[in-house]
Amino acid sequence: MPSINEITMTYLKNICSAITLFLVCLCSSLSLAQSTENILVELASLDPSIESTLGNEDRLYVLVHYESDIPLRFQAIAMRDGAVLDVGAIRNPAALHAVGSGDALAWVGYTNPTHIDAIQVTVLDEKWQELYRLTEEADVTWQGIAAVEPRKPAEWVESLIKTERRKLDFVYDPSPKKFGTLFDIIFFLTIASIPVYILLQLHMLWCYKYRWKELAAIPLFPYLIVAFYAIVGLSIETSLLVTFLFRYTPLALLYLVCLWLAKRFWQHKLPPPKLYKPPKT
Repeated sequence: MPSINEITMTYLKNICSAITLFLVCLCSSLSLAQSTENILVELASLDPSIESTLGNEDRLYVLVHYESDIPLRFQAIAMRDGAVLDVGAIRNPAALHAVGSGDALAWVGYTNPTHIDAIQVTVLDEKWQELYRLTEEADVTWQGIAAVEPRKPAEWVESLIKTERRKLDFVYDPSPKKFGTLFDIIFFLTIASIPVYILLQLHMLWCYKYRWKELAAIPLFPYLIVAFYAIVGLSIETSLLVTFLFRYTPLALLYLVCLWLAKRFWQHKLPPPKLYKPPKT
């Protein structure tokens, strides 16, 4: 007659076998469900399709044909010698495309001089998980400056741009791409730094005397140089002016804040300025 321990061990083995069989069946069913997701993506055309030189406002467009049982996103990036070129890249926002078949538009552009030999389109699912990548040869050069004459895109580009914009504006996206909290904080601080800088700069130029006023005027020189270029008619794109404003102004404000702290807490420890004359008694 088997002992109690033997009966218990047999019972536990049966339970473990049943659990293992259940897990195997579950994994098999999941793999079968995954295999039923039929995804077919093709890079149908490029614009420009031949060797081209583009201005920094021009884009390389990719016409994507797709058939899918799940929603998809598409995003392009350029390559050279097998390496992805991220520096200076401007990529298309990856709109969510519904289940079924249709056409999508992916594009990439560069603000700095860049020569590419291929373009890569990444296929993403609804939750921004990468599924796979497709690559197409493309001999395109961005010259880093505005083109003399703007290039007219192909007809399919103009129609798909409108379609993609409607998807971004009016189609509900359950998983929109969100930037981190730190990005939001930096963005709002950058916006707030512009009026704060203007007020603090005017205050220092009006109230400070002698050497302190000279130090307070230092941040104005880059603004004067940019204003000179704009007044004499030299071509500076609006996007570059906005980029300069948003990147330089916080640094100028930080400099003025440090100068204000130095004047407030260390002014009595500094020697008098060379042009300073004590008041007559």
